[in-house]
Amino acid sequence: MKVLFLAHRFPFPPNKGDKIRSFNILRYLAARHEVHLGCLIDDPADLQAVPEFVKSVRSVAFDVIRPGPRKLLCVSALLRSQSLTLAYFYSRKLQRRVDEIIAAAGIEAVFCSSSPMAEYVFRSRHWGGRLKQVRRIMDLIDVDSLKWAQYADSSPAWKAWIYRYEARHLAAYERRIAGAFDRLYVVSESEMGHFPGGAADISIQAISNGVDLEYFTPGGADAVSRDGPSAADSGHEPTIVFTGVMDYWPNVEGVKWFVESVLPSVRAAVPAVRFVIVGSRPTPEVRRLESAQGVTVTGFVNDVREYVRQAAVCVAPLRIARGVQNKILEAMAMAKAMVTTPQGHEGLRARVGEEILVAQDAASFAASVVDLLVHSEKAQRIGSNARRCVERNYCWDDNLRALDEAMPVSGAVELARAGG
Repeated sequence: MKVLFLAHRFPFPPNKGDKIRSFNILRYLAARHEVHLGCLIDDPADLQAVPEFVKSVRSVAFDVIRPGPRKLLCVSALLRSQSLTLAYFYSRKLQRRVDEIIAAAGIEAVFCSSSPMAEYVFRSRHWGGRLKQVRRIMDLIDVDSLKWAQYADSSPAWKAWIYRYEARHLAAYERRIAGAFDRLYVVSESEMGHFPGGAADISIQAISNGVDLEYFTPGGADAVSRDGPSAADSGHEPTIVFTGVMDYWPNVEGVKWFVESVLPSVRAAVPAVRFVIVGSRPTPEVRRLESAQGVTVTGFVNDVREYVRQAAVCVAPLRIARGVQNKILEAMAMAKAMVTTPQGHEGLRARVGEEILVAQDAASFAASVVDLLVHSEKAQRIGSNARRCVERNYCWDDNLRALDEAMPVSGAVELARAGG
């Protein structure tokens, strides 16, 4: 099939949650179909990857957007009672390029990665004609309307009003997508239950994330490169590691809660313990956490695996979370014992107590971390079980085969793949 793939961020490099998922879906589809990519680029560093990535697809159309002007568009949308998300990710320039591809390439299917990309379908000059005849597929990833509602529950009044406003508008938009698209996907069965108004009357299916099992693999200290932390750096102190993009609010809120409410109890039991926050773009609020004893904030690192390998325990203290957390799957794939919250565990097919530990509050979270730090054999057992869990449930190609039903591969392509 000739597929137009629309993504709200350039899907390479796959270095954050939504890009990891869109990259792997695009990779899977490009091996089976003729794929044309339309996307936005909001990180100037991604521009360097465009020339190489073009080789993976038939064509690429993109527009570069800057956060500052985009936020002004959001203010304008607020005054017009429109969704802030749609205003932020809509580009007339990209719309023109997308419409050109639809006209020239004989597109047979449109695959949207994330809800705001549906706007390029609805506002296309082909919406009343050609696009009514093609297969329209949406990967919501998460139910974003619920994410904004969760933000509202954890915010001061003025922010909460804006977040509830966006939650209402996105919920209505998600229902519009459900009525106009042939198939919807989300990242987990539990996420299906959060679809606004219920999911009983729509064509929706869960496709879980996966992990690159060859890249994220167990390894000892001898596997650490010279660019990563060394035993001398840590002084053989037990280390707790969190990984994530550190200007993303759920990550910021999670590590702040851990440092302020969990870490003191952990240090009382294991005084030498260190907590390392690994990830790009740490906010000033995150940087200030280094003033607490034993806390290190790395900023951007070339390879998070080097830090995960050094960890005695990995944590994901997320109290606001949607879908499946890649950071958890990656640590589990590296055979690390993981402690998370019920929100972090939601959507994961991992047995609590055997493959992952889940703690509801600060006291139980601290107790779980201390238990693993003190009983290294238990941490090793849970880590080994975690690796097997990921191998069993989170292979990308196994999970993505569900796409073949909505976008069947032609006989000629199947024959070529078989070497015929």
